[in-house]
Amino acid sequence: AARQGDYVDGTLLFGTPIVGFGLQYALVEHLEFGAAFSALALGLIYMGLARWLAARANGRTVLLMETCLALGVVFATLAIPLGLGSQWTTCAWAVEGAAVFWLDLRQHRKLAQVFGLVLQVCASAMLISDSDNSSWAGDYWTPMILAIAALISAWSVFRLNTLMIIDQKIARTVLTIWGAIWWAASLISVVQLYAPKSVQTPLLLIAAALSVAIWAVLALRLHWPDLAVLCSVLTPVSALLLLGSLSEHYHPAANWGWLAWAAVFAVHLLTLHYLADTLPILAQRIAHTTGCLLIISVLALELRFGLLQLSESYNAWRWLGWAILPSLFLLAMSSERQWPWPVKACPEAYHVGAAAPLAALMLAWFWLANTFSDGAAEPLPYIPLLNPLEIGLLLALAGVCLWIRKYLTRPRNVALLVAGASLFALVTAMVMRTAHHWAQVPWHTEALLESMRVQAGLSIVWTLMALALMIGGHMRSNRELWLGGAALIGVVVIKLFFVELSNRGGMERIVSFIGVGILLLVVGYFAPLPPKHSAREVGEEPGPGPTAAPDKL
Repeated sequence: AARQGDYVDGTLLFGTPIVGFGLQYALVEHLEFGAAFSALALGLIYMGLARWLAARANGRTVLLMETCLALGVVFATLAIPLGLGSQWTTCAWAVEGAAVFWLDLRQHRKLAQVFGLVLQVCASAMLISDSDNSSWAGDYWTPMILAIAALISAWSVFRLNTLMIIDQKIARTVLTIWGAIWWAASLISVVQLYAPKSVQTPLLLIAAALSVAIWAVLALRLHWPDLAVLCSVLTPVSALLLLGSLSEHYHPAANWGWLAWAAVFAVHLLTLHYLADTLPILAQRIAHTTGCLLIISVLALELRFGLLQLSESYNAWRWLGWAILPSLFLLAMSSERQWPWPVKACPEAYHVGAAAPLAALMLAWFWLANTFSDGAAEPLPYIPLLNPLEIGLLLALAGVCLWIRKYLTRPRNVALLVAGASLFALVTAMVMRTAHHWAQVPWHTEALLESMRVQAGLSIVWTLMALALMIGGHMRSNRELWLGGAALIGVVVIKLFFVELSNRGGMERIVSFIGVGILLLVVGYFAPLPPKHSAREVGEEPGPGPTAAPDKL
């Protein structure tokens, strides 16, 4: 038995209070708060015993003192759920867990640190398990206490920088995210409890902005990088709220929305400015990118709503509202001008990170609007190329092509391909829109394709485009450009024989053949096929390539 002293001591130290409390619980179970007071009394006894042993500390007594203190804390913790409701238990366990975790970090006790974290997890689990209880309706301060406890624990890890069982960075990250989740739950609860549904989104935006402002001040004062990174979630969270509020007639400035979005944008820009030295480079880049996209999205939605007021029908004004601001942004980012802060602080985030998705969206918008919109823009009349829709289409296409030309790896070929295909589609749809408005052809694919006026217009306009390509290719001695125009003329000729000839005796057929024939004569006279470049001429053109060796004497 003497050789097994540690096992005997462990059994006596831990077995006695566990068995004793079990018997005591059976005796006082029928009494109100009997079990709670019994656990509290047992905890106080062991804490007093630990205090008495601390005054007589030696190598063996220190371990005994720590064991008694741990038992006292455990039984005092157990008294809380036995005597109080779930709300008080959650709050007490969260605060106690944060305090124990902080103390054990200072004393370098790895296993005791786990107890503090487990206590906070148990507090959260109790809150979640009682979430369906009617007594929890409208509770918002309990999640806030959980959030503060988790954030204090995260700060303790950062500030004390002591040894832990798990990696410090992982612990700080998990605790910070955990605290942010409960913080958000608290804000959502209080807004849902006190605010009408119509103003809940603006109030949530204001609450998020105020929260990030508080976090930013703390991160700046405490030099706390984890909290600084947490400040960068303002724009993604605001974007989620924006997506949740989207509807056909969504008005960002309605119901005090103008104040909410102004607060979000102001706090976002201020945190970017003041936390520039605290935020990691990647977090800064993401924050600049998401913030730029969010600002453009909100302003574009507001502009779209304003243009919607010009007409109730689904017309060009609705399409135009989406494209003006993103297109202007692409044009601005494609220019050579040096833009001030915040673009100057993180140029890649704006020139590439924000501009690339906007360029893709604007190209998709171009094809959708050009395909499905009839160009009606009441009260303005439809004039080809001078109507709101086609001005917006040209603006979007210019922004996309200029951005592609400046930032893609092989910009020239891609930009020319995108511009050529898109302009061809624009001119084709413009002919159909003109026939719809000026000749009353119904805006349906079947009716448009069966109309000989549309077919005659397409033949002449396509030939004019081919003429421009062939003259341009001839003047620049560019055979590829000239051959592209020739291919388009080939398409027109095939179309004349297979489409226009089916309309026997129609005036439109006569106009098509005469117009195309005259233009072909112009092409033959002014734009013959450019000559091929000789090998010497090709070698003299500027560009990368091997340098010719000097002639031998």
